Amino acid sequence: METTRHEFDRITARRPALTRERLLRAALAVFADHGYAGASVRRICQRARANPAAVKHYFGNKEGLYQEVLHTAASAFSGEELDPLDRAEQPPEEMLREMIRHQLRPILRRNTIGRYLRVFAWEDMAPSRPYKQFLASGRVPVLNTAGTIVRKLLPPDASNEEIAVATLWLVNQAMPFVRSRDSLGAAPFGLRFDTAMVERLTDKLTHLALTGLAGRPRRLD
Repeated sequence: METTRHEFDRITARRPALTRERLLRAALAVFADHGYAGASVRRICQRARANPAAVKHYFGNKEGLYQEVLHTAASAFSGEELDPLDRAEQPPEEMLREMIRHQLRPILRRNTIGRYLRVFAWEDMAPSRPYKQFLASGRVPVLNTAGTIVRKLLPPDASNEEIAVATLWLVNQAMPFVRSRDSLGAAPFGLRFDTAMVERLTDKLTHLALTGLAGRPRRLD
């Protein structure tokens, strides 16, 4: 069948977006396997079947590409739609429940989550300069949301140290279940992670977090 001019233009217009997406997928795989230091633009481009000039065009350099991978990974675990500025009047209990639910959702999506976890595992062992810059940039949605929740739940006279410690503690309440999904499904735990389980776990972790932050039991409606 002959391709019409309209179809040709549509396909051509899509190529830049497809190239960028291929680079991101390839970069995630390479960074997961080799870490930031061990990855190379050449290896990424070979996997993506793209010209190295495309990395410069879309991301500037290897560091810019890695920053984008980190941003995508952080968003996968937290949900960018949880904008604390848009939810300033929302009760902290509701914000907390939504944040934890978003953090747990990757349990149900196994295709790329393992690679995201391996990227963060490399950083746990030896944090790279781009990773430190990424954390300092404030592009981690879950940290912003958790900080807003903590400030609402802690006493007004809470110190900056108390807020920082509570924020980091809160961010990590759901992550062990995501990181250890496979091992938690085996003995002795035998947990079965499905949609219903994620909702039950969301309720339990929300209740425990509220109890810990408020210093007393809280009922959830």
